[in-house]
Formats: sequence, structure tokens, C-alpha cells
Amino acid sequence: MFNATKQKKVIVNHIEALSALTALLKNNAFIFSSDFGKKGIDNLTTAQRIRNQLSNPSDLKKFSNYNIFTGFGNIGDVDLDTEYARILADYFLPPTGFEFGRESTPRSHRLFNIIDLTKKHTRKYFDFKKDAKNAKGAMLVELRAHKFYTMCHGQYDNGEKPVWNKADGLTEVTYDALFKSVALLAAATVILQKYASEGMRNEYWKLVIASLWYAKIDEADTVKIVEAVTAAAGDNTKERLGRVTDIYKREKNEELQGLPTLAKQFNWTDSEAADYRKILLAVTGRHVLPKNAGKIIDAICYVMKQNKYWDFEDQELYDREPINVKYGKDFKHFTATKAFQSHPDRKVCKDFKYQPSKKPERYVKAKKSLYVNTYEPNDLMPNPKADTDLFWAHVKHMIPHEEYRDHFLDWFAFPMQSPGIKIRHAFIFQSTVKQLGKGSLFDMQRDILGTHNTSKIDLGQALNRERGFLINKQTVLIDEAKASGRWSEKSMLVNTLKILISEYTAGTRELYKGYAELDTCTNYWINTNFKDAFPLEPNDPRYFVYFSPAKRNARLLKEYHQERKFGTLAAGVYAEMLDRNLSKFDPEEVAPDTPFKEQMVKLADRPVNDYVRENFEQGVHPFNRDLVTTVELLDWLKKRPRIKVTRENDVAEALKLIGGIRKRGCPVNGVGDNVNIWIIRDHDKYNGMTAPALGKIYVGFWTDTSIND
Repeated sequence: MFNATKQKKVIVNHIEALSALTALLKNNAFIFSSDFGKKGIDNLTTAQRIRNQLSNPSDLKKFSNYNIFTGFGNIGDVDLDTEYARILADYFLPPTGFEFGRESTPRSHRLFNIIDLTKKHTRKYFDFKKDAKNAKGAMLVELRAHKFYTMCHGQYDNGEKPVWNKADGLTEVTYDALFKSVALLAAATVILQKYASEGMRNEYWKLVIASLWYAKIDEADTVKIVEAVTAAAGDNTKERLGRVTDIYKREKNEELQGLPTLAKQFNWTDSEAADYRKILLAVTGRHVLPKNAGKIIDAICYVMKQNKYWDFEDQELYDREPINVKYGKDFKHFTATKAFQSHPDRKVCKDFKYQPSKKPERYVKAKKSLYVNTYEPNDLMPNPKADTDLFWAHVKHMIPHEEYRDHFLDWFAFPMQSPGIKIRHAFIFQSTVKQLGKGSLFDMQRDILGTHNTSKIDLGQALNRERGFLINKQTVLIDEAKASGRWSEKSMLVNTLKILISEYTAGTRELYKGYAELDTCTNYWINTNFKDAFPLEPNDPRYFVYFSPAKRNARLLKEYHQERKFGTLAAGVYAEMLDRNLSKFDPEEVAPDTPFKEQMVKLADRPVNDYVRENFEQGVHPFNRDLVTTVELLDWLKKRPRIKVTRENDVAEALKLIGGIRKRGCPVNGVGDNVNIWIIRDHDKYNGMTAPALGKIYVGFWTDTSIND
């Protein structure tokens, strides 16, 4: 352990008391006499001190003590009570022309001219005591001003006499600057006093510097402390400064061991830890904050663009008055907003930003501006012990192809493992069967990520200019895409999504706000019942397309939703998705090609499909009947304006897309002996009929008088 007594002793140039007192009086010091040989003068009133004031050095009495009445003439005294503080004082206190002390401690007092001294500046001190109930001998350093005194001539109770080392001019300082210097000195004094033994110094400094970092001590001040203490202890200053650089480059959300570990590992008492914490608060000016000021800093922040306060508990913006009413009970002499404004840790933000991450910060910084992070992680906890068989059964039922299922699961799991990182391709999931369970898979991802981080929208919302989903969602499901979408809407959606899927910023126009280019990390999942849902371009890298061949399994769906909503299925799936190996999944890569994407490209590139569907859904002739034939439809469609169709197969594909079922080899009078009849309505009524029976009841277009309509 470092021993301060081994330090080189200071050579003191003693100055005669008369010269020192004369110099003090010239500097407007208030000097008064008291009983000789007795330091304590607590019973001497201010009026008595004024009567005992020394105005002329020639009136100095041999057997009297003389004291400086601090505060008068703006004179303040820094009293260095411990040997460690006296060793370190020159590193932190400004040099001054007045230094004195006892014969045993000749430089223990430093006088300053505090130019902005007020009546509120009385006495501030720092101690470091082992026992909260006994502070005797624990004083480190104190700053005295109004209502206090310092003995400067005469004799102490133990027979020692004050001696002067300097008696020149007073250095001018501001109170706050001097107080911070005293607080830094106190912090360094504690660190030197508790210095670790040789083999433990690396660990000691790691924890000491971390404690300063956590307390928000400026890096320059920490460097100053390290340089002073290591020099006094004869330690390796360069090595310790390297530790400062390492710790101070850390992000504030990193968890480092600090004061609690320092106190425990190096046997500090609770009182010592508490006193050290008070010293660190004083260094940063936080010691003067109103009681509960820390609460208001955690509760609110100010958002400049809205000119309001954001309440983290309510997740709402408020004016000043509601904040003062809500939090007013915590403050006596301040309003809540005034306490907030006076706090050095207050957060003034430019606006809001959605930035998911594994350990989300309350605030995020972008281009030197601070933003409120609106991302809130879901509170679902992963449960690796939960049974997930129903999830896997449903996924395998929906996606029986293992290759495509693996990619879907990687896409599904990635936002859970890497929130905030955008996947630059969308997932299009198609099934002809309605109510198959496509949305049920998205529901599981939504259960895991949180409903506030995901959204279900329709085609119209996706095309809407507001696009609120761009700025506050991890994943968006565009559901039932093309259920009512026309060709123009499909084309517009594909063109819109080209940018949204692959770019990290996108334009949005929120309600009552102007157009803005904002960051986006949203991923896109599209469900549709139609194979021709989107006119994708060949080899478009932005879409992973899958056509599910599955049939509806009502029992599996019921059990799946029961466990998802009321059981532990979601927590179990979450645990497995977090453990899923995604080392081969690159969110920046293009989507894998599938034969389904090629089919969608071919099918969607035919306006005839939309024309047939729209007329079918509206019940327009000839799609208002139950039975049609492709041979007649082909001839009829050729006569329609703006519809180009040359092959019967194109008509057949269009009928398939509206759910048509083909019956081959039907003899139809007036049409043909081997005609393909398509059942487009009331399937159950006709499915069991033979081809001749079906051909017999069929009424062709050309025998229907409505053909001329």
C-alpha cells in the first residue's frame, strides 16, 4: 500500500507573521482576535468579531490568536485536512499568493479571491469516513467562505503555531471553478488513500476509471486525476491513461463494473462508497440539484419539433402544465419542468426515430442530433422448454418443400435475432385456398415481435402517401393483396415496393405534416390468393415467391391458434428462432429464385386475367352463368376492346385463377362434340355429373340471346 509519508517533504520558506498579516490587510481581509492558545471560537458572535477586528498591523498583540473571517473581501479558504490532499493539491488547485498552515502542515491552507462570492456560499466539505455515525478524522478537504473563519496567527491548543509559506497577492477565481477543483482534489485524494497493492493495481484502476465514467466525469478530468495520483504513487502513468482511453470510448449502454464492484473488491465500507459517490456528484455539479431531480430526468424529455415534453410512462407528448401537475408532488421549491431544465443530464431531442436493436437505447443520435427512440421491445420472454410441435406441423403443412421452408424460416427469424436490420427482399406467400393459414404464420411473428412493432395493412394502405408503417414497424403484412386490386393498382404497388423493400430511407407524409425522407427498417410480407397477383419483372431480386399447394386443415389451425393465444407456443417458437443458425442468411442478398416467381411473372403479364376476374366478380355476361367453354370465350374476348388474346390456353389459365374446374370431352350441341366445359359457380352441383350429362344441359353463347348485349 502506498504510504504518503514517504513523499519528498516540501521545503517551506517561513514568513514572519507581521508581514503576512500586513499583506492580508492590503488584500481587504477581515482579521479578528480571539483567546490565545485556543483554536475554537464558536461562541464569538459576529458583533464581537467586528469589535475584535484588526485594522492596523501595529495593533498586533503577542498573546492573542488571529483569524481570517472568510467571505469578507471575497476571501475563501481551502483547508487541506489530510496528508494525501496536501500531496495532490498542486495538481488541482490554482496557484495562489497566500499559503499557510501549522508547523507540521505548512501548506494546508490556500486563500483565494472568489470574485462572484455571494452570501449563499458558506462552507462545503468532503469527508471519507468508515462509519456513518463517526466522522472524526475523516475530513479530506473543505472550502470556507461566509460565516466561517480560519486561524492564521497565534497558537493552537497543542502548542503548534501557524506558519506562512506565501503572502503575496490573492488569485482571482470563480466559485464554481474553485469548487470543482476542490471536488476533483477530493476524488483524487480518495483514490490515492485507498491505493491498491502492487499486484492489484490493474484491477483497481479499471474499476476506478469505470466509476468515474459512470459518474459522467469528463474524460479530461479523469486524465487529470490519473496523472496526479499515479505521479504521487510512482505508478505507470502511461499504462493507466491507456485504460482511460479504452473505457471512455465505450457506448453508454455497455455494462461495466464500477463503484459497487470497486467497493466490494477493495473492502470499502458502505459509508466510504457513499462519500465517494457524493464527491463524484459534486465534480459534475449534480450535488446541487433538487431532490428527485433524477426522477424527472428519467420520466421525461423535451422534443423540439413538437415544442412539448415526452412522457415515457404515458408514451404521450404534453405541454409544460400537465407535466408540472403530474410530477409536482416530487418537488417543493421547483416545478418539475424547472428541475428538468436545471439538470445537466436533461435530454433535449430533435424529434422521434424508430431504431430497434437487441439492447435498445432510449435515445439515438443521428447527424449530431438527439432523437427519442420510439422502439419498444416486446415483453414476451423466450421459453426453450415449451412444446412447439404445432408450429412445426403448421409450417410443414403450409410449405412442404424443405428448401423453400428453410429460407422462409430464416426470413421469419432474422428480425428476432437482428432487430433494426432490414431484409432487402420481400416474401410473397400465395395459396389458392382461402383461410388456409398464411396469416396465421404472420400472427406468430407478430406475437413474438409485438403488435406495436408489426402491422397488417391492405393494398390501399400500402399505396397511401402517409405510409406510417415505414417509420415504426419491423414487419408489415400486406394482406389479401389483389383481392380487389386492378391492373393499375398492382403495377403501382410493385413500383412503390421496389424502393420500400430495398432502400433504407423512404418518403412519407404523416397526417397534418409535410413530406419527409425518413429512415426505415421495415420488412415486407405479402399474402395473396392469386398466382397472378403482381406483374413482377423477370429476375426481379426483391421478391421471394412461394405458391402453397396445401389444403385447409381446420383442426390443425384450431389447435395452433389455441396454443398461440393461450399457451406457451409463441414463447417456445421465440426461443427456437433465437437459436436458429442464420450464418448463411444475408439480409443484403437478393431473393432466391423459385419456379413460383417465374409463374407469377408469366401469369401477371396478361391483362386478360384481370378482365376475366373483374367481370366474374361483378357477375357480368358471360361470367354470370355457372358453365362456360374456353372455345366460346376465346372468340368472345377477341371482340373486346384493349384485350389481346390469341390462345385458348390463356383463357383456361384465366378461368383457373377464378377457381374454375374443367370437365373434358363434353358433347355440346351447336358448339362441338369434344368440348371442355368449365364450372365457375356452384361447383358442388356439377362436379358429380358425367361429361355427356354436363354437355346436355350446357347453353352455349351463340344460342343465348344476351350475346348481342
